[in-house]
Amino acid sequence: MRKRQTKVSMALLALVLLMVFITACKAGADKDVQEPKQNAQQVQPAEEEQQEALQPGAVSEIRQAENEKTPEEQAALFLPDYTSAPLLNTTEIKCLSMQAGITEDQVQLNWLSPSGEPGKTEWKNSSGNIRSFASECTSSVTVPGYYVNKAVVSGLCRGESYTYRVGNEDAWSPEYTYEIPEDTGTFTFLVTSDAQIGQSEMEYPEETAKRWDSVLTRLKSYVPEAELLLHTGDQVADFGNQEEYELFLEHLALYGIPLVPVVGNHDVANETSIEENGHPDGPYFYEHFFVPNRSNMAEGQYDQNGNYAFVRGNVLFIVLNGCYGHPGEFHEAYVEQIVSLFPDVKWRIVAQHYSPYSGVGSSGNKISDEYLAHITMDNNIDLVLTGHDHAYARSAFVNREKAVLDDYDYKSGGVAVNPKGALYVVCGTSSGCLYHPIETEEHLVFQGQPEAPVAIRIDVTDKELHLQTYLVDTWTLYDEYTIRKE
Repeated sequence: MRKRQTKVSMALLALVLLMVFITACKAGADKDVQEPKQNAQQVQPAEEEQQEALQPGAVSEIRQAENEKTPEEQAALFLPDYTSAPLLNTTEIKCLSMQAGITEDQVQLNWLSPSGEPGKTEWKNSSGNIRSFASECTSSVTVPGYYVNKAVVSGLCRGESYTYRVGNEDAWSPEYTYEIPEDTGTFTFLVTSDAQIGQSEMEYPEETAKRWDSVLTRLKSYVPEAELLLHTGDQVADFGNQEEYELFLEHLALYGIPLVPVVGNHDVANETSIEENGHPDGPYFYEHFFVPNRSNMAEGQYDQNGNYAFVRGNVLFIVLNGCYGHPGEFHEAYVEQIVSLFPDVKWRIVAQHYSPYSGVGSSGNKISDEYLAHITMDNNIDLVLTGHDHAYARSAFVNREKAVLDDYDYKSGGVAVNPKGALYVVCGTSSGCLYHPIETEEHLVFQGQPEAPVAIRIDVTDKELHLQTYLVDTWTLYDEYTIRKE
């Protein structure tokens, strides 16, 4: 009898072990086929220990549990995409760039062509209907033998997928795809900075460009709902180097999302850079980008004008050229004028290259700390996005006298409700071209040098602006913060 019971017990044990093995295999198979999480919802720490978990270089337990792949697996997949579609440098057309249009149904295209005949861009929607948009064509003064084409595309619809090409009968680009996200009530955009192709003395520009391509590929793949890609300056290391512009621009991911470029100190000529780099003065930045509503308030030497602004969703974007010594009153008057044109937007964001509160001891901060403090408080600016430092930082809320406001939770994962003053965020380098060591700065409540490419995802609704900063190579959440309006 005991022998029979033993046999039954052994059989039951074997059955249980078999069921556990099958369940484990199924779970592993399910995990293998799942894609990396792309539409992470806002995570608000429910308890104090969850807020404490997010420190520089760490990942919240909640977010770590949500990620489908480990940082090591993410790093192994961090690769450039040079094979899925032909790039523009397979034709004689160079440096296609897509910028936001003046209105929400527009984008603006800029490209260089060897043909002196005016070009056009042809757009085909998912139903096969084709529309053509003519470009303005002028001889380039910075790229010998080429012509600058600028075209405005209008009538674009949400939720639609388009294929397009640019050129004329002398030369056409390949076809590229642009998909416009549906309106979900949340406006999502991405922030990058300081790709600065050609900067590093430790590697060839082509190596930096490959890493930049890996960043763009991952951002476009993991955040397909993003509607804009803001780059807060220093697209290239040498303002007059055409090869560096090609290495910055000619990436498949950039053909499918409007770029919002900010003038950096490496992007436009000044007296010192002309002497050091040996290039003549010229509109290098503006022959490669076609920004909306560009200001002509500061015509003059070295093509210094170039503030611009536009609205997307419930967000007013104001982009300042803060690198070339315009007096603060100039920028203050410009922002006041723009805000008066769009009084009903819910959120107001300013972007410029120099951070007024530098975590690396940059001399660029004192150029703008006073006028930005005035601009933000006088015009109810919510957020200031900057670069230049090649390190990440987030400030406390700062008032008109540049004083820190202490009445808020500044931990990663924190939430500020109806804050007074503006938040300043410095995006680290997104190409990993150069990393600066950090220094303590009294206005900064979170700063770090992760020595990895950095990008920021921002999700905006009527009530919340939610910021998530990622180390892109491992898709690790590095910092998180929310501004809430009630």
